[in-house]
Amino acid sequence: MTKLTRRALLASGAGTALALSADPRIGVGQTNEPIRLGVVTPLSGPQEFIGSFVKNGAEVAVDLINKAGGVRGRPLALEFRDEKANPAAATTVARELLGMGINLQFGTIASTVALAYGPLMQAENGVNLTCGAGSEKINHENYSPHVFRIGDGTYRMRAQARMMAEKFPDVTSWTGIIPDHEYGRTVWAIYVDGLLEFYPKITGKQPQIVDPIIVPYGSGDYRNFITQAARTPARGIVNATYGGDAATFFQQARPFGLFNNRILMDAANEFIVANALKTQVPKHWTGTHWYYAANSSPVSKTFYEAYVAKTGQKMPMGWAGEAQAAVAAYAAAIAKTGSTETKAIIEALKGLTFDTVTGSRTIRAEDNQAIKDLEMIQIEPDAGSDVGFKVSDYVKIPGAGVIEPATPGKAMVLRKPS
Repeated sequence: MTKLTRRALLASGAGTALALSADPRIGVGQTNEPIRLGVVTPLSGPQEFIGSFVKNGAEVAVDLINKAGGVRGRPLALEFRDEKANPAAATTVARELLGMGINLQFGTIASTVALAYGPLMQAENGVNLTCGAGSEKINHENYSPHVFRIGDGTYRMRAQARMMAEKFPDVTSWTGIIPDHEYGRTVWAIYVDGLLEFYPKITGKQPQIVDPIIVPYGSGDYRNFITQAARTPARGIVNATYGGDAATFFQQARPFGLFNNRILMDAANEFIVANALKTQVPKHWTGTHWYYAANSSPVSKTFYEAYVAKTGQKMPMGWAGEAQAAVAAYAAAIAKTGSTETKAIIEALKGLTFDTVTGSRTIRAEDNQAIKDLEMIQIEPDAGSDVGFKVSDYVKIPGAGVIEPATPGKAMVLRKPS
């Protein structure tokens, strides 16, 4: 029996397709094989509900691109892996994809996972686009040229602080409900930085920063912390608890009247808490990566309609839009450079301007941070609504006016209360 060596396969031509499919990092025009993108996101565990928006959003974005002819004539294909919002699990499955020749990955939503990606991707010659991770370290002291944040990051909380100064100039005392982890600490530090910059500029008043209430991650009982918050003089509260924790906190705060006569700014739960509490949800503001009803561009409308057709969900959350942005960024970079090689893609992404569901975004070349507009919605209970709540206000703030200076490799300089 003749032994089929790799050289013999390639020489015969019969192995060409095999070789190309095993290593897609080639010139795009040399084959019609699908361009494979790795999606590493939570598909099980407490953060699965967010990962489901990333997964569905990525699939819808790829379907739309492929129906339009693909990228330089080649279709896109997705390879999913479950990272459980855990850095160890994420790096394991990311390495598996890299071993399969899938060097272009996205889907990260957890800060700790995104931070773990930097050394891995740099060592293994891959690229990762985060889809919601919030830590400022990603594009500052832990900057990696192989990691890009294609969505709003650190400066979203600065935008939310600016909006509070504009809408509530008399609410000048603030505290926070802050989980003791990387994301929670980031939310509080950046929000305070924004309060200390924008309240004096917009209102002429110096805000009073009351020490935040630090809560353990995954706490099932917030009543002692709620009591502490209620005793403070703060008239504004920023919340950084997340998902089921946030729903529990909001529900337990209700009988204590914590939100009566106080302004509540939620970091980024979007519709998560409202979907859980319905008519019991307190009136509050929250950040969103993409609010479908306020974005009327053809890109947004087409994506929304395809998303609803695929999932039946009429109120998609913004992580789906971040997945669309990641796919759009890779597609634009591949089309620009004509290659899927890591070095070429990194060069193409830096300074890239591309269209997304929230409008045009540009990736800042210095630190790989996208500049996009920031969106916030006000949610309040509505017994007459099918879902038990309604969006009663919406604000968009241009990202260029609130983004912090690029300092790759150096810690972000933050304002702190005196």
